[in-house]
Amino acid sequence: MGFENKEEFRPILTTAKELLIASGEVELVKILNSAELSVIQTSYDNWNGGIYYYTMYVNVSVPDFVRLQSCNIEDIEKRILEAINTASRSIDDEVVGQVLITPKSVAKVDWSLLDGISKKDLENKIEYLRNVMVSVATGGQRIQDVEKEYSQIYNHVAISLKKIDVENPNPFKSLWDWYGKWRNDFPKYQERRDYIRKMYEPVVSLFSENEDSRIVDIKIDLSDWDKIKRNIIEIKKREAQAVVEEQYQAVGMLCREVIISLAQAVYIPEKHISLDGVEISKTDAKRMLDAYIAVTLAGKESEELRSYAKVTNKLANVLTHKRTATKQEMLLCTSATLALINLIGVLEEKF
Repeated sequence: MGFENKEEFRPILTTAKELLIASGEVELVKILNSAELSVIQTSYDNWNGGIYYYTMYVNVSVPDFVRLQSCNIEDIEKRILEAINTASRSIDDEVVGQVLITPKSVAKVDWSLLDGISKKDLENKIEYLRNVMVSVATGGQRIQDVEKEYSQIYNHVAISLKKIDVENPNPFKSLWDWYGKWRNDFPKYQERRDYIRKMYEPVVSLFSENEDSRIVDIKIDLSDWDKIKRNIIEIKKREAQAVVEEQYQAVGMLCREVIISLAQAVYIPEKHISLDGVEISKTDAKRMLDAYIAVTLAGKESEELRSYAKVTNKLANVLTHKRTATKQEMLLCTSATLALINLIGVLEEKF
């Protein structure tokens, strides 16, 4: 929606960069070009037709962030904001109210998103690919003897990495493709070994990371809830990066969006009748889920489960609509949201 859509915001960003260059602010453009940019709606004013307010996050490397801190980072944010607002001055109902430069942090991998394979199994498969690629390139196994197994395991690894939102570093779907690479570029065995080691280094390092105990694991199968799965990945990524109030608020808004998607995935108007007689809108997640719970957990034998489900839904709804935002409230919000997703997923027998 609006500025949160990268395609819609790109012309504004491009114009802002041109304005900065024309003003001699080339260094600010370099910052924007090297940063990871995101625009998140952080407030809404319904006066005079409604105005959406956004925060633009400029995520830079830790060394760059430290350098900018010594150069009056608030002034840099202000100058970028002025250029953005000048570039978007013809738009009445959307405003970037703040630019925040933040240090880029790496989100923890959510291994629970793997389906049908454990973290250790994936690590072993990657180790197999590394060993085979080195072997065939250094006088060991013959390609024709291991090509079939390599291709099968490569495909399994590629699918698993995609599920946990990790880029596959290996472009060689076939060992013959790898043969073409090493034959042309790496005449020495050691060069071939070094290439494979460096190629897989970023992924291999992920397996040694400590688990983040604050994050509630997803226990259900999300394979046909693609939008919900993408939102969960984004929530956990932003939770790991959040350091200021506006970022905590943005995580809460993402939680609200994923609960709406969850409700829309299970709610059937003809089957799940509104409990209070109020017509349920497409974005009224609480009423949709209350109606769903009342039908799915009907009967005296389900009374305790129904009570737990209603309280979980209510808690998630309250936390995602809070206007204040602290780190504690953000963590409570994500925990309640993921607990609600687990609960509804189990009721849908997605396990």
